[in-house]
Amino acid sequence: MIKRLLIATAIITAASSGMTNAQCVPDPTITVPGIYPDSATGLVSGVVGVPYNEVIQAKVLTDTSLNGLPVIISNITLSGVSGLPPGLTYSCTPSSCVFPGGSNGCLLISGTPTTAGTFPIVVELTANGTIFGIPAPPQTTTLDYYFITIDVNSGISVNNSAVNFSIAGNNPNPASGYTDVNFTTPIAGDFTIRLFNMIGKEVLKENIRGMAGMNTTRINLEDVTPGVYMISVENGTSVVTRRMIVSKK
Repeated sequence: MIKRLLIATAIITAASSGMTNAQCVPDPTITVPGIYPDSATGLVSGVVGVPYNEVIQAKVLTDTSLNGLPVIISNITLSGVSGLPPGLTYSCTPSSCVFPGGSNGCLLISGTPTTAGTFPIVVELTANGTIFGIPAPPQTTTLDYYFITIDVNSGISVNNSAVNFSIAGNNPNPASGYTDVNFTTPIAGDFTIRLFNMIGKEVLKENIRGMAGMNTTRINLEDVTPGVYMISVENGTSVVTRRMIVSKK
């Protein structure tokens, strides 16, 4: 019986250790309130079958205002993360996902993705605070500018140097009427450019022929509604994606 208890204890300890290792470490050097990386930098891409880890850092406000009244922030609570690629989960530090006002916290997205594609991520947050010592109405908000691209080909890196398949973004961005998409490929071939809105709906698709090296192709946006989009370039086995904005004409 004692031996079984020792074995059970060892298993529980190992499991707890694994959970601890799955936590992220807040960056105390961040002193400016905000969430990092920002929307322009975005989250790193992943590959099907390859372990994925990405950390989102946060520096919580200490105070703000509501209807012109001063609010002391008690905490920001992360209530959920939706849209993650299959195989990925999230955890917080603190583990409760409740970040006290003025503190540094972080969110770890990790796991092994099983499905390729571009996945818009929505992070749900609730701010709690007080006005002159009296609890203020909770304020809910969402972060919907993140997305994760999962590649189907583990042999191709999507964010490395110019010798690999990568997208340098588009210009202008924000764009109105048109934008020039710049991407690099090690070999010539047929490519598909797609534009997705923030709920993952495809709003534009163009097939082009690309040459080895840097390519630039112009996309007509005259019929695209202003908003935030993900623009992707596919080569048949891999997809690279960047965020872009279509502004009012």
